[in-house]
Amino acid sequence: MSARRLVADVGGTNVRFALADAWGNLDRVKIFLTADFPTFLDAFDAYRTYTGGSKEVNAAVIAAAGPVDGNIVKLTNNEWVVDRMKLSALMGDVPVLLVNDLEAVAASLSHLTGDDLTTLGPVAPVPPPHRRTMLAVNVGTGFGAASAIRSGLATCPSEAGHMTLGPVEGTTLPADTSVEDVLSGAGLVRLYRSLGGGPDSRPASDIFALAATDAAAARALDIFTTVLGRVAGNLALATCAWSGVYLCGSVATAWAGVADIGQFRAEFIRKGPMRSRMQNVPTALIRRDNAALFGLAVLPMSLGR
Repeated sequence: MSARRLVADVGGTNVRFALADAWGNLDRVKIFLTADFPTFLDAFDAYRTYTGGSKEVNAAVIAAAGPVDGNIVKLTNNEWVVDRMKLSALMGDVPVLLVNDLEAVAASLSHLTGDDLTTLGPVAPVPPPHRRTMLAVNVGTGFGAASAIRSGLATCPSEAGHMTLGPVEGTTLPADTSVEDVLSGAGLVRLYRSLGGGPDSRPASDIFALAATDAAAARALDIFTTVLGRVAGNLALATCAWSGVYLCGSVATAWAGVADIGQFRAEFIRKGPMRSRMQNVPTALIRRDNAALFGLAVLPMSLGR
């Protein structure tokens, strides 16, 4: 059997594993809840048991939801630590590449086609041969963003979720509110509660679903849509992502099903002298399953840090 690489997308709620061949085809995809394991290596051992050891694996590429500090990522939204060197040793000293989780999605962007995307607004995504810089934005357990530069030959992570958003009109959120404090699953619940909504235990997807009948949910959806459009547009300007902003994540997916996309686009393009340029920037939702794992499968090992 030909050699394959192990890929893993390590998030705050779930960790996804797969085996990938040289063409990016995924096999033995397995999803675990991070809460079910005390450490990443425990989850890795469970996956290795699931695959029977996978002796044909000759490399690993791991994306983790946090900043990469040398050989280590400490996840932002749980206590897990991913250590590249420890994983390499456990795998028999095979090469291991460790990247930020949104870099994995960014690496997939230049390979996605129209069938993998839902266009949000009047501008269709640019066909692959003509793509320049693109931006991947995740709204899920947290908020993250990374750009794909030169048609995906390079990726650049960020910690955009922790930028200060400031006061949000119509809410009681404090002045030091961050982007992630609104644009995330927990952020949406917090926003809903601040508007007089129901119990803290309500999941973010339920809040969007209630928007047609619940005044607090409707107001939360309205504010969420405005803030997401504003932040996505700001990030597009900051990175010159003229070939598009591509949303992913469970919260973004639930939001896109009920949101006023016209309102989102209006805020996205409301950028003064740059308005005419922003009108031509596509926005889309990634609907390809396991786009992050696919991105890890095609990410060059030469990008090791």
